[in-house]
Amino acid sequence: MRDKLIILMSVICTGFTARAEEITTLESTVIGSQEQPKVLYIIPWKQADSLQRLDSSLAQNFNTVFKHQELSELKREIQLLSAKPVVEEKNE
Repeated sequence: MRDKLIILMSVICTGFTARAEEITTLESTVIGSQEQPKVLYIIPWKQADSLQRLDSSLAQNFNTVFKHQELSELKREIQLLSAKPVVEEKNE
């Protein structure tokens, strides 16, 4: 029984090595979406009308929005913004 098992295993293993030598080359294009891509490549498909660089105020806005602020200053600003403005009535 053991001899038959050894012979069977050797036949199976030689079959796998014979198949490993066969090389199959496939040429195809896979189009699809992955749920969470790791890398995003942005490739321009059209030449720009002008090669002049556009000025952007993004960096300036980024620095003003995300600047450091102390907790006491933040609480004071929230209190001032949440206070109702006083409307003066004119008596004519």
